[in-house]
Amino acid sequence: MQARGTRPWLWAILNLPFGATSGFVAVMLGFILKKQGMGDDVIASLVALNLLPHTWKVLWAPIADSTLTRKRWYVLSNVASCATILALAFVPITRGNLTIIEVLVFANSVAITLVGMAVEGLMAHATPPEERGRAAGWFQAGNVGGAGLGGGLGLFLAEQISSEVAFMVLAGILLACTLALRAVPEAARIPEAPAAVEHHTPHWLARIVEVFKEVWAMLRSRRGVVAIALVFLPIGSAAAAGIFAGQIATDWHASANLVATTSGVAAGVAATVGCLFGGWMSDRLGRRRAYMLSGLGLAAVAVAMSLAPKTAVTYAIFTLGYQAAGGVAYGAFTGFVLEVIGTGAAATKYNALASLSNIPITYMTKVLGWASTAYGPVVMLHVDAGSEVAGIALFMLIVLIVKPDREPVPAAADAAST
Repeated sequence: MQARGTRPWLWAILNLPFGATSGFVAVMLGFILKKQGMGDDVIASLVALNLLPHTWKVLWAPIADSTLTRKRWYVLSNVASCATILALAFVPITRGNLTIIEVLVFANSVAITLVGMAVEGLMAHATPPEERGRAAGWFQAGNVGGAGLGGGLGLFLAEQISSEVAFMVLAGILLACTLALRAVPEAARIPEAPAAVEHHTPHWLARIVEVFKEVWAMLRSRRGVVAIALVFLPIGSAAAAGIFAGQIATDWHASANLVATTSGVAAGVAATVGCLFGGWMSDRLGRRRAYMLSGLGLAAVAVAMSLAPKTAVTYAIFTLGYQAAGGVAYGAFTGFVLEVIGTGAAATKYNALASLSNIPITYMTKVLGWASTAYGPVVMLHVDAGSEVAGIALFMLIVLIVKPDREPVPAAADAAST
């Protein structure tokens, strides 16, 4: 029997700061700005600014893979992130201070990308193949749970006490996540090529060269080709979640409070449970199979919602069910990516695939928004379900053409080695 790896729930703790950033910017900070009389355009601009580094983070991922150790990167970047959150406690949230707030939010976002890269590198090296699904599920649970912590808890403290206290408490909690590093082994450094050593190439440059070699080797492999195809397909995009507050809420007679609840804390809980289940599926059924099943789950929820009576109760049930199914997809997708990237330059390889995976979310959100406006929410749900089924069919065709190595079922392989 293979030795057990690092306890999977540690990845949720370490990844909590990554998710918390999106939560406190979009929910807590957005609420405070609105309360100060600023419009949605200001809030949207701040959210977009927070997302900007995540769009381009693959460009500096090789630095995280090839210079300091992963643990040092985590400590430095999490301290920097918490420092920016703490700094917000001393900046009055007013229109006159918007530039300072924008600088702090952007700096926090850059720092938090490095936190994520450090966790991805540590997780890829410390997790045995048979536990990658569970690790992936907990990793994404930390992301989703962190968003709830940063948004939900932050907003609660801001309303009940003050925004200053909210920022201070969040900074303290997220800084404490660093303590989980003590229970996680350090990842191995990327070795330098013998030719680089012979020619006295600087260590950092030699390691960056090796990083790009690893990424190229991954992309040109059969598994890499399948992975690239998968990240462009709409499987598991869960894009309808971004439209549930629109016309569909009106047609299903959902109140503003119900929409807020089902898209807030309750959605976070549902998605977190889904992430853990998706990771479990990935270990039990195999990475590709689990991800395809998660897409079918989303399609089933969308179809069921379109056929159910249009009431507030069914709105709550199916929107939360959709959030849970989306969580399953996130957990299964991360398990699939961990299987493809292996070890080595894990942060660069992970972010190369994760960045591309935002493309189907973007185009499906636009398609579903158009379908809902032009033909109504019911047709939109059918389009969403149809895209999942079509994506799965196309993915199966690609697998038949490319013929990657037969995917082992991790749980079965583990049982055989016992």
